[in-house]
Amino acid sequence: MLPKASEHIKIRLHYWNCRGRVQTVRYMLEDIAYTNKNVDYKEDFELLEKGAESWFAHKLDETVSGPFHNLPVLNWNDAYTFGQTLTIGQLLARKFNLYGKLTRSINDNDVLYGYIDGVVSCAYTDIISNVLTCIWTCVKFDENNSASNSLTGKITGDLKTLNNLLKKSSTSFYYDQKEPTIADYFVFEAFTIARDYCKKLIPNEEDCQALIKLEQTMKKRPALAKYFNQGLLLKLWNNMDRLMITSRIKSTCEILKDATLAARCPFD
Repeated sequence: MLPKASEHIKIRLHYWNCRGRVQTVRYMLEDIAYTNKNVDYKEDFELLEKGAESWFAHKLDETVSGPFHNLPVLNWNDAYTFGQTLTIGQLLARKFNLYGKLTRSINDNDVLYGYIDGVVSCAYTDIISNVLTCIWTCVKFDENNSASNSLTGKITGDLKTLNNLLKKSSTSFYYDQKEPTIADYFVFEAFTIARDYCKKLIPNEEDCQALIKLEQTMKKRPALAKYFNQGLLLKLWNNMDRLMITSRIKSTCEILKDATLAARCPFD
């Protein structure tokens, strides 16, 4: 059921102060709050730099870590708490009509939802999650490793598939929609996180033209343009960034703290 325009809605997102798995939801919420003036949206960060000291207690507190004792968590009107990135994204899509409208070629809501969710699943499960796996496992793209090649090759192949599917649309968005659906937000993040992490993951230019156009279109949306202009896109990928490079020798206590944080802070 869509919320009434007069209904005040308070939304609080809780996640680590990094890009991680939840960036798509951030984009959706920025647009939702801009379009729906009755929505009061704010993100509260769980600080990575304090995670070793605070997360173990927060993880046990369902008001912070939600029903799955994990992040992200979305709180709706101080009454309902939801966990898991896909669940949160799909909830917002249903609440704010981000599954699109019926068209001449798709005149059944269940069919449209099925198509849209298929794109979302591919973007999130097969690309975003796999890019983060590459980061976690420190994939080296100059090594001829069959396991790494299989993972990175799948990311590239799935981006090409999403590009080809988008090319079939008569608009800039999937399935002939005039406004972005949840699918477009997830693919936007899938394409940009893969490119920002390593350009070798991106298909050749001919096979990503539709994705490039999607990125350009999304970044022109007023709420997202403001988001990027204000430099709100977090630079840290996830908590492993803190474990990769340092300009000094760390003490054994610092190493133990970082290792503890990595073990205790899964992202979904």
